Amino acid sequence: MVANRAFRLLSAAIVAFVLLLVVAGLTLTRRGQKEMELSDRAFHDGDLRSAITHARQAALAYVPGSAHVQAATERIEAIAKGAESEDNVPLALIAWDTLRLVHVRTAYPGRPPSPSQRRADEGLKRLRAASQADE
Repeated sequence: MVANRAFRLLSAAIVAFVLLLVVAGLTLTRRGQKEMELSDRAFHDGDLRSAITHARQAALAYVPGSAHVQAATERIEAIAKGAESEDNVPLALIAWDTLRLVHVRTAYPGRPPSPSQRRADEGLKRLRAASQADE
């Protein structure tokens, strides 16, 4: 009897945990998609700082492997590269630092650094070195 009750409680706890993960995943995915829609609008309107802000929020609505996270990191990196190529150092610094921050805030044990995280670190290092050389 006691073992049967313990088994039922454990089963119920496992089911509740799985349901919680599903609801959290769906909620984060919906939030991320909405933020990417706002980022798309801002990007097409030429408001690159808002596009970065909304893409950051989309990326921080982290669900491993989700399309909105990938789109958000690609958007931020594209803005960083474009700003850097146009010598818009302040915007490039914001974008590279945002990309770095996204990876730091979504890291978990065992997750290796991503190539875009490495590019963000390199971009920040490159821009900071260039600004120090200008001084």
